[in-house]
Amino acid sequence: MKIEKVINNNVVSALENGREVVVMGRGIGFQLRAGMDIPGELIEKVFRLDNPGVMDQFKSLVQKLPPERLQISAEVIQYAKGVMNKKLNHNIYLTLTDHINFAIERYQKKMLFSNPLLREVRTFYREEYL
Repeated sequence: MKIEKVINNNVVSALENGREVVVMGRGIGFQLRAGMDIPGELIEKVFRLDNPGVMDQFKSLVQKLPPERLQISAEVIQYAKGVMNKKLNHNIYLTLTDHINFAIERYQKKMLFSNPLLREVRTFYREEYL
């Protein structure tokens, strides 16, 4: 896998079989440049998104947030895949990561909100809510 662009010290954009992916790993972007191979031992997570527009949005989001928030999102998605045993839309990496980031920012600013749709969510998405 070759680096296409270093996004930050922990995230790079790369090409995998001619397809763009976002690769995460501690220090993966440190001292590496475009065109270099990514050492396999540095790869922790590979994000593959089908839509190029969504991939660009995801890369832009990843540049702005701490790597822990991306890790939280990846762990939640992995857990959901295992528990629900359903295929999830790849866009969930962008939408959930953005949602988690925004929720943490609001919490840090003490901007707490109640969810007026909580009862409906419990009713209509019973399996997902549990």
